[in-house]
Amino acid sequence: MKLIRYIITGVFALLMSSCNDWLKVEPETSVDEEKLFSTEQGFKDALAGVYADMSSANLYGQELTFGLLDVLGQVYDYEAMATVYHQYHYAKDYQYGNEQVRTQIGSIWNKMYAVVAEINNILLWLDKNGKVMPASTQHQIKGECLFLRAYLHYDLLRMFAPDVKREPQATAIPYVETFGVKATPAVSVRQVIENIKRDLNRAKQELEQDAIRKVTPCDFADKTEADRYVARANYYAVEALRARVLLDEGNYKEAGQAAADVIRSGKFKLLDVAKSINVQPDSLDILFNDEHIFSLRNKSILTNAQKLHLGIVTQTSVSGAALPLATDINDQFENNNNDVRLSTWVKPQSKYLVKYTKEDIKKFYPKQVLIKLSEMYLIAAECKMRLNESDALETLNTLRRSRISNSAAADKPVINQDVLIAEMRREFIGEGKMFYEYKRLNSPILNILVNIEPSNSVLVFPLPEDEKEYGIYH
Repeated sequence: MKLIRYIITGVFALLMSSCNDWLKVEPETSVDEEKLFSTEQGFKDALAGVYADMSSANLYGQELTFGLLDVLGQVYDYEAMATVYHQYHYAKDYQYGNEQVRTQIGSIWNKMYAVVAEINNILLWLDKNGKVMPASTQHQIKGECLFLRAYLHYDLLRMFAPDVKREPQATAIPYVETFGVKATPAVSVRQVIENIKRDLNRAKQELEQDAIRKVTPCDFADKTEADRYVARANYYAVEALRARVLLDEGNYKEAGQAAADVIRSGKFKLLDVAKSINVQPDSLDILFNDEHIFSLRNKSILTNAQKLHLGIVTQTSVSGAALPLATDINDQFENNNNDVRLSTWVKPQSKYLVKYTKEDIKKFYPKQVLIKLSEMYLIAAECKMRLNESDALETLNTLRRSRISNSAAADKPVINQDVLIAEMRREFIGEGKMFYEYKRLNSPILNILVNIEPSNSVLVFPLPEDEKEYGIYH
């Protein structure tokens, strides 16, 4: 009988309704599958393991957010970085053949597919033994698993395959839907997108009774309570990811509608500067929690970010991976000190990113936001712009007014692709999204010295050597 090792460290009690003890925090254990999946709690523990693995440093706890992907998006300034300091020195120049970079990319691939395997195993056991739980819990777990499977495959596609609009028939990646050792053949970019949309449609059906539909998370004064609904896969996260995928396809009408549905749900609200920023230091809402649609809790994010972003000094050296933001960061924010993203996320003197490194904030648990409301406004604004709808600019300016206290300086007079990219660069610092946005738009990657022209040699990761040897690619 196969054994699966589920590591559950510091995962908090997820959700909801009759299942207030959704997760039990346990030490690292190795348990028999039949025993694990013989109880409701076992299924919940297995799902907790998925979230814990997703929030690890080599996935969304660092590399796929404020680590490698931000390096590739040219978010940081490397002028003082010597070759011996870190593999990011090679990654910034897209030296995918470098051994350190190749190893890092291979680790991401292997870890993501390992998490997909965990998800597929839960789905397998749901079919085998799901009746140990109430039907409502079965639907909840299945819906979350289907969403997470789609989410992971979507990011794998965006890293390891060409853009869907330009090369839809190119061979992409395996879309793995079964648990086992048999290799899954790679399919086309278009087919991966269709599989993702199918999983999202199924996830939405399974999550029809998700507890988030009965509450308004942004209204909770206690954001730990709100996290029970948003620091996990949920009904609205499904629609938000669908908006992202449709935008990638260039389906602006449906993408805009999906983003608008999330906005209109009223479950999330744009930042209120008076209540969230102009407060005592220990209550500062630096991550804009009321906007979170899907996030991952992880106390290690603080340590991971400090190592990269603070230039930590020891008796013998300064941290080699210290990554200050671009030296023109004030220009990037239009020299607007009223923009709270600049004033709260960037250290004034050194220009280091402090978005995840403030230790004196006591009110909010450390976490990484993966989908937030501001992205829905940006998607809606772009779709309206491309469809020549009259309120495109107002949609963008509504978002900006929530970030910039001086309304006269907030409003843009015009909306176009360059304006949207500039806003994304301000909005997505430390979130690993700009690399994907440049790729989607086939835009030069902006750099303080020389912009990088888009090409597959820059925008598509090479497959790991083992995958080339043993994978099925036709």
